[in-house]
Amino acid sequence: MITLEPQKWLHGVEKARLLHLLWIPHFHHTPITIFVIKQLLFLVHDGYLWLEEPIPITTKLIHRISHLPCKGKDPATITRKGSNLALAKAMKAKYKLEKKKRGYAISSIKDKGVHIETQLLAGKVMRKCRADEVPVPVVALDEQCTEGVQFNWVKFLYEEFLLNYREAQEQGKTFHYAWLLLSILLVAREMPEDSQFPNID
Repeated sequence: MITLEPQKWLHGVEKARLLHLLWIPHFHHTPITIFVIKQLLFLVHDGYLWLEEPIPITTKLIHRISHLPCKGKDPATITRKGSNLALAKAMKAKYKLEKKKRGYAISSIKDKGVHIETQLLAGKVMRKCRADEVPVPVVALDEQCTEGVQFNWVKFLYEEFLLNYREAQEQGKTFHYAWLLLSILLVAREMPEDSQFPNID
């Protein structure tokens, strides 16, 4: 059996257990995918996906799907701080960040570990990020992740998912966690134990 070892500059990301994000399915935004997501959103209420029987959306289920850490620091203490001029100045100087309309260009981050970590979190976990630009607190969070600091991403995802689906339903805002909702549907359809989403003790 061949064991693949990540490169040295990814060791911190591996220690933070965020390389699991690479295994999360990506669902292209085709017309049929968008249609299915809109239909599923109508079926999410009070923390349940209401199919033939209600499926509780819990931290345990999200842990099973994502394999992300369910212990550690709260990412929200960093990402929800709002505007911080001192932090922005420090991150801009350290990583030579290039300012964009709604944040800073990911492409301007030359540190390999912070760069890949920013892409992973912006693409799958963080809301209010674009595919190519993020706010400064996200860069600061990514820096800690590459240093091996572990965060409770399961709790964060759970809380953000609940906020986001309500905003999508009530205000018509973009739903960021389509991948998670579709994955919940697949698990609810009783995929086998040796599937991509095995039970985690």
